[in-house]
Amino acid sequence: MARIPLVDPDDPAADPQAAAILHRIRDAVGTDLNVYRGVANHPKVFAALTQFGPPVYMANSLTPAERELAYLTASVVNRCHY
Repeated sequence: MARIPLVDPDDPAADPQAAAILHRIRDAVGTDLNVYRGVANHPKVFAALTQFGPPVYMANSLTPAERELAYLTASVVNRCHY
């Protein structure tokens, strides 16, 4: 269960900017990602995150395997078990 409310992009009460971004992510990924739905509670921060993330996480010199190893290492070091 989420500790913060998750924005539903299909909710008419959702911020229009956040809902539009969530719909674009859903279309690209094929599903809703809860981390984005949580950050969407703050639409300006959410918009900035979606501009910042792709160049940092995807357009770099790491291979997908190296990127996954970095994520897993950070999870182990921080005792984050999923």
